[in-house]
Amino acid sequence: MLKNKTILQIVPALDNGGVERGVIEISNYISKINCKSIVISSGGKLKHTVERNGGIHYTLGVNTKNPFKWSFLRKKIEKIINIENIDLIHVCSRIPAWIAHPLSAKLNIPIISSVHSRFRKENFFKNFYNSILVKSDYVIAISKHIENEIISVFPNSKSKIRTIYRGVDLDLFNSSNISASRIINQSKLMEIDYGKPVILMASRPSFWKGHLCLIKSLKKINTDFQCILIGAYDGKISFKKKLYKLIEKLGLGDKVRLCSVSNDIQAALMLGDVIVMPSIEPEPFGRLIIEAQSLGKIVVGFDHGGVSETIINGDTGFLADPKNIDSLSEKLQIALNLRETERKKMIKNAKRTVERKFSHLKMCSETVKLYEKCIFESEIKRKLK
Repeated sequence: MLKNKTILQIVPALDNGGVERGVIEISNYISKINCKSIVISSGGKLKHTVERNGGIHYTLGVNTKNPFKWSFLRKKIEKIINIENIDLIHVCSRIPAWIAHPLSAKLNIPIISSVHSRFRKENFFKNFYNSILVKSDYVIAISKHIENEIISVFPNSKSKIRTIYRGVDLDLFNSSNISASRIINQSKLMEIDYGKPVILMASRPSFWKGHLCLIKSLKKINTDFQCILIGAYDGKISFKKKLYKLIEKLGLGDKVRLCSVSNDIQAALMLGDVIVMPSIEPEPFGRLIIEAQSLGKIVVGFDHGGVSETIINGDTGFLADPKNIDSLSEKLQIALNLRETERKKMIKNAKRTVERKFSHLKMCSETVKLYEKCIFESEIKRKLK
């Protein structure tokens, strides 16, 4: 096990998001195993979470896309590396990778990168921009889907890629740990009608997330329901207009509601009978699915991307044919009509799978083991020189 080492994570910002939560979880884990955690970001809501749990945070503009500022940032980071005696650098995005890689080479410090987003063959300049991530000693892919995408663009990187699934905090996403008052508060904000089953979607307001596809599928459901689109109300006016127009056209005005992003997603998810992720483009992973499963919710998603790896169709949730409105409607209908015994069995299977494959402790443990391997190999190389 990694001991008495200092790990530096560099991430553009520390606001809400899957990448940021992963950084926080790994930072907390490093501190708990008597290692030192350093995080550099441009700041954000979660900055104090690093410090509260034993890590050290430095605020620098590592989110800037202006390459003329990178040299200045490198000098600042080099000072931090020397002061903190850093043993390994972990970059969690492309810009931090471009900033940190020259320092890794100059100071002979091992470096690992994480790939969290879609990775496709693009034009020469985009591929060049992405290529910095595969120049690390090891590359963490957050799903097999992402691993395959990296290899399709950079086939020579296959040997250095390690798939480490994102994880869910099983205490945070535990229905027993969520008070009735929290759930009631969210139900008021979401204007829940307790007499109807709830289909719930939570995502940022972006068309590729599948809001329009979901709304179209709802028209075909022949049982009573209400659908809450968490986060959709925060979208641009043009985005919301398109959604409202479709809702009105299909006569779903009394069944579909747009809400702002929740400040208590655990309690919000507890209000859903079915949690749906209808992304029309493949999700890199889709953390919301495993969070919902951990809370004992029935999940539905399209059978592509990382979602295919978190749902076993008919066993831990339901997978619809990608971009197929009829298929999505059918799976939602089945999920709503599940008998109680079937529901309980599916929930039990899903929770067991999450605990075995997708816990945040497993994610952190596997990441730290890779840190240890990378540092050990780096030390061997130094001795052989």
